[in-house]
Amino acid sequence: MRIPKPFLPVTVETDGLSYRARVLGREMTFGANSLVKSIKSNGKELLSERMRFVGTEDGEPIIWDNDYENNESGCFVQSRKNDKVVLCGAMMSKAFIINTAVEISYDGCVCVDASVMPRGLTVAQVFGTADTKPMQYKLDKLWLEIPLNADIGEFYNIYPIDDLHFEDGRVIERSETMSSGRIPLCGFHMPHKPLLWLGGDDCGFGFFCESDQNCQPSDSGRLIEVLPDKNGWVMRIRLLDSPPKAWGDNYTEGYGVFEPLTYKFGFMATPVKEFPENPYLEKMFHPDCFVKVKGNYIDFLRNKNRFDRLVEKGVTTLVLHEKWNKAQNSPELSEFTAKQLREIVDECHKRGIKVLTYFGYEVSTILADWGKIGEKSEIKNEKGEHFFGGWYRVPFQRDYSVCYNSEYSDFFVDGIVKIVDEFNIDGIYLDSTSMPKLCANTAHGCGYYDEDGELHGTYQILAIRDMFRRIYCEMSARGCVINLHSFGCLNFTALPYVNGTWYGENLQAAYIKGSDKDMPLDYFRAEYTGRNMGVPVEFIAYENRPVWNFENAAAMSLIHGILPRPNDIEHPLDLMSEIWRVIDSFPVSKSEWCPYWKGGERLSDARAKCSYYKYTALDGDRMYLAFISNTTATGLYGLKINIGETAAKVTDMLTGEDTDAFDLAPFGYKILYIKNIRCQCKNK
Repeated sequence: MRIPKPFLPVTVETDGLSYRARVLGREMTFGANSLVKSIKSNGKELLSERMRFVGTEDGEPIIWDNDYENNESGCFVQSRKNDKVVLCGAMMSKAFIINTAVEISYDGCVCVDASVMPRGLTVAQVFGTADTKPMQYKLDKLWLEIPLNADIGEFYNIYPIDDLHFEDGRVIERSETMSSGRIPLCGFHMPHKPLLWLGGDDCGFGFFCESDQNCQPSDSGRLIEVLPDKNGWVMRIRLLDSPPKAWGDNYTEGYGVFEPLTYKFGFMATPVKEFPENPYLEKMFHPDCFVKVKGNYIDFLRNKNRFDRLVEKGVTTLVLHEKWNKAQNSPELSEFTAKQLREIVDECHKRGIKVLTYFGYEVSTILADWGKIGEKSEIKNEKGEHFFGGWYRVPFQRDYSVCYNSEYSDFFVDGIVKIVDEFNIDGIYLDSTSMPKLCANTAHGCGYYDEDGELHGTYQILAIRDMFRRIYCEMSARGCVINLHSFGCLNFTALPYVNGTWYGENLQAAYIKGSDKDMPLDYFRAEYTGRNMGVPVEFIAYENRPVWNFENAAAMSLIHGILPRPNDIEHPLDLMSEIWRVIDSFPVSKSEWCPYWKGGERLSDARAKCSYYKYTALDGDRMYLAFISNTTATGLYGLKINIGETAAKVTDMLTGEDTDAFDLAPFGYKILYIKNIRCQCKNK
């Protein structure tokens, strides 16, 4: 398999009875039973102790036989290739065995298949040449526990969202921003979630599981627990809180009748790749998202010489939104769509502007092959109903959410590659395609039946990851990019295969209606900085003037090291053109990023936050590009900035005026240039 840049082949080396695996920016050590005992990312150890299975058998705590030096059990390399290595391992208790197959991929994704079964009889015992002691094969409880260090377990991201239940009894009702936040000190619990990430500003640990198959918690609402422990946090998956129903209650003869129970899960350390030194290089313009364009895109761009306006304002990439394509998301183009796309690409390329085209998460009824692949590719619930989507579009059509665990995935990938090659586009914009949906459409292999014959849905995480990998390999080989939009979901398994992301739609749902709540800073730090994932972020900016405007979105973004993306060719583009100019004038790639949560209070009022880039010249002088934001709906006045050194000059970069004290409107911002600063102690 071709390994795309910037990734490298996975390497695994023996370390005593352990195996050390290295992937891009991360290192993992697997113990003698093949469970991971160390994960390092960005130089930080994520685990406080090794991953473990804990439980009770026949009323007594399970004790695993780990005397691997004196027997043939343990961990071994089953297969080794450049793109993945498979380790197999075993652990044995008094009455049970767990076999594990661990697949380590070059992108750092680790998939685990753990099969639990009765220990059974030896060959000698079967033939009566060795004593057989009566044994109870009663598995009372089995939990998977992952202990995490406190300093990396600051924030969470959960998908999909639901009410959040704290261990102290509080319940935070579901909202648009429930997906991320600060981990409560008391801990919290939840039902099955396919994606759960815990981490900090620079790194973290992501756990994924496509279904709750074979899980049997006493309370389905706490299948997953995140609890404080002596070293930080323990993530607990309550696989079994009682003997498996599938095994029945013939515990004495269980070794002969109990089939293995398999649990499939995985994990991934973040960031998934190195964050760029300068995340602001691309200046994207994305028309027709929220601020709608009337008519066809080609007519809009021809009118008033708007191609040249894009150049004038510094746009480097034009992102065409959904209606560029007559058939929503179709990888096969109509004659008009093809003609329009070819002219737009030609005109943009003449001016040095790249073009990305929209593809989303739906399959359209107007598609020529709808009757062949539409019904079989849809996401459906356990009742066989359309689970998500069904939107109305123009020209008149309906669009239903598609499952990438179906044959549509091949049709989608092959069609995108063909369009890229035929029309020389520079990449694609993917709308919500990384968000796994609960699907019980057995026509393409989703869903499972429990021991009572009841159908349950599954999440297509690995199918999505594989589709993203395939597209990314094709795009990167052609010098093209993938830009991703998501909604409250950090699918870390797909993020290795994108070049940039666009978030923020859910956050602004309340603000455009007039919310006066303070900025949810913990939410921003968990989900919208990009540095803890390794992928740059841009912020979606919706307007509802005078209640909420693009400037307010800029205030939210700037202090977190990201920028809002303009979606209107008039005012927002004018404003962003000036911000791009200011940032380009500063040596960002040679500077140190100092966010407000690391630099301490830099302003006379703590309700305003300051993040900045610091550049140190060869002579010791320092220059700062500082982003100041009011995080509240209350105006702030007479603010002064304190960097802790002597500043000769402070300039407002958007007005060009020197300043000593300044005001900030509600959710307002300033960009200040502070120069000619010399360290007070030249020896430091």
